Amino acid sequence: MTVSAGDEPIELADALERVLGSLGAPPADLLSTVFHRWEEVVGADVARHCRPAAVEGDRLVIVASDSMWASEVRWLAEQVLERVNELSSTDRLTSIAVRVRPFSEY
Repeated sequence: MTVSAGDEPIELADALERVLGSLGAPPADLLSTVFHRWEEVVGADVARHCRPAAVEGDRLVIVASDSMWASEVRWLAEQVLERVNELSSTDRLTSIAVRVRPFSEY
């Protein structure tokens, strides 16, 4: 679907991306990578115990099921950021915050 921006038609997805970007929202491909490809990013073992919770500016917020897994994902932080940025074709994420919260709480 296309919409018009003056004389030039533009794709609706591009228009939405511009609007969301102007509001400070992360790009759609970044959110898709973080939330839909998480197991691919961190591997099955980590994904069972650590989940993405939010993207806040340039920070990925991760919830871990316990302190051991929180330590593990903190140790893997650089690799996680590289993988997310690689898969989403962006370099937006630069840090990780990890919170411990048993998964039954949400």
